[in-house]
Amino acid sequence: MCSGTELVSEHASRNLHLLLAKRPEFDKGDYEEAIKAALTDEDSILLNNFKTKTTEPAVSGSTVAICFINLTKGEMVVANLGDSHVVLAERDPRNDHPYHIHRLTKSHKPDVPSERSRIEDAGGTVNNRTGTARLGSLNMSRAIGDLQYKNPINKVDDSEASKKTRRASGSSDPGSRGDYLSNVPHINRQTLQSDRRYVVVVTSDGVSDNIDDTTLIRKVLSLSMRGMRAGDIAQDVANTTASKPGSDNGSCIVALLDGQDS
Repeated sequence: MCSGTELVSEHASRNLHLLLAKRPEFDKGDYEEAIKAALTDEDSILLNNFKTKTTEPAVSGSTVAICFINLTKGEMVVANLGDSHVVLAERDPRNDHPYHIHRLTKSHKPDVPSERSRIEDAGGTVNNRTGTARLGSLNMSRAIGDLQYKNPINKVDDSEASKKTRRASGSSDPGSRGDYLSNVPHINRQTLQSDRRYVVVVTSDGVSDNIDDTTLIRKVLSLSMRGMRAGDIAQDVANTTASKPGSDNGSCIVALLDGQDS
């Protein structure tokens, strides 16, 4: 799932899974490294589009949530950038009620101490002028796109993108700047048991900011017990959260797993 500005998020939604499948690490079962490399490949394509087609990738970006499941081996690898999330829960075989509800992803916010340190080490600064910690205009510290906050664009001292970057930067020497905004994901690997039932829900911040994980999972399984299919449940969750005042765009994916028979 990719959630952000239209050009970048749609491009990633169309291409990121293809880039992942092409990685040699993927064929070797090294899914973590394959995901990292695919995200770097996506940013490289966006950089090329910036150089040859449009400036949009420099000023637009997207969060990412990836969930890869190998049912044959019972392997589940989750990765995210920004504030899109993946929640996993087990389903009681007797009544389908959820338990062991876990958010497998991590929010990447500029004021998290480790993120602030990384940004400052790269020559950037975190500001709170709007009351929300931001890296430049962004309220997150990891994403694809938004190349004005990444090498090589943030090292170019005479571009319009660089002028915006300098306002977010504490570095006077463009050549010493690192990536203020990172595309290195948080990754979590889980082992799924073949005799257990699970539910996986992937959401953008438009959903996760409006409903806590436990309530979300209970809602999903309540609708499932009424006979709704996973796709319809996801649409219901997205529509419900999007209808709330002040809500952001909500995206949701639901998967109901019945062991290796899914």
